[in-house]
Amino acid sequence: MTVSVEEGSGIAGKRIVYIARKVEGPYLVRKSGKHRGLQGKLFDAEAYIDLAIEK
Repeated sequence: MTVSVEEGSGIAGKRIVYIARKVEGPYLVRKSGKHRGLQGKLFDAEAYIDLAIEK
């Protein structure tokens, strides 16, 4: 398993599971066209890809 701890690192997946001490948000944001998504911040968190994006 790869563990990334650098600032600005990203993670992508169809389903991501997280464990966090504190959650700020979520806020509704525009993704593309009329599609919307959720954005927020996690503090002292760990995240795992539960369902990967199919290639």
